[in-house]
Amino acid sequence: MRSKLAAVSVGLGVFLIVAAALVRFYAYPVLANVPPDYEGTTKLQAKDAQIFNSKPEVLAPETWDLDITSVTIADSGVEAPGDTVVWVNSTTVNRVGGEIFQQTRERAPFDGKTGAAVDCAKCGSWEEVARADDFTKIERVDVKRKGLIYKFPFGTEKKDYPLWDGTLGKAVDAKFEGEEKIDGLSVYKFVQTIPDTMVETREVPGSVFGSTEAGNVTAEMWYQMTRTFYVEPETGSPVNRVENRVQELRYDGVSVPAFTGTVQYTKAQVDDLVSDAKSNSTLLGGMKLLFPVLLLLLGAGLVAAGLVLGRAARRERAGHRRDEALIDA
Repeated sequence: MRSKLAAVSVGLGVFLIVAAALVRFYAYPVLANVPPDYEGTTKLQAKDAQIFNSKPEVLAPETWDLDITSVTIADSGVEAPGDTVVWVNSTTVNRVGGEIFQQTRERAPFDGKTGAAVDCAKCGSWEEVARADDFTKIERVDVKRKGLIYKFPFGTEKKDYPLWDGTLGKAVDAKFEGEEKIDGLSVYKFVQTIPDTMVETREVPGSVFGSTEAGNVTAEMWYQMTRTFYVEPETGSPVNRVENRVQELRYDGVSVPAFTGTVQYTKAQVDDLVSDAKSNSTLLGGMKLLFPVLLLLLGAGLVAAGLVLGRAARRERAGHRRDEALIDA
């Protein structure tokens, strides 16, 4: 009986040790990746934002509360290399109680594990932007991105990360500034600061700046941004984001707001993201360390117990043989 128990114990122990390795080195890497069929909607808001009304009869800044909806869909039909995934994002900025202020779209390939932009010609990488000669019209331009795009890496570390900024057209470091808690969830805080920078010129009616010149003038678009991300480190998912944006048209010493305000996730959006992050981080964290260690320890214990039982069974059989030999003698 002991020999049978020993065999079962060793066999089960070996199985659990193999299972520990599979969980850590196969199941975890599979789950620690952006799903190829991802779909998501993010809700943001900006209270008392100053935006420029480009209607010919207005041509002046106005103050509005804004509702912002960002819809992201993965293009699973792309034959992307390795861990590359391709997302198409559409963002609509609505004046609360008014008309749509802005709509943008972009397509971006990135590494599903690290969140970093990938240079993939066949994946397609573009954005739709306002034309410099008429910013009420949109054109699509190819974009070669660098740095992180939509998320931080799985297993985010306490260090600085380069993040892509579409307005600036380059990556700027988001600096790690410590740990905080949001609704009991531990998060890392990262801050990306973009100083006041001239990013483009636009043809704008001179009357916008109080100029007596007839027709358009060449105005400069100036931009500065402070983005604060609160990131759940196991999944690399931002559960909150706050953007302090200042975007102005400037000409001849006169500045006119183009889009100035604080954009952030809604409270309901933060609650949903925190809830998802809590369950996902528990699962991923367990598969990364806790579950494999427990399986390994249990498996090793069963193997050890089986070996002990096996030795006991062999000694018992040896004793029986000695007893039988004495009886025969």
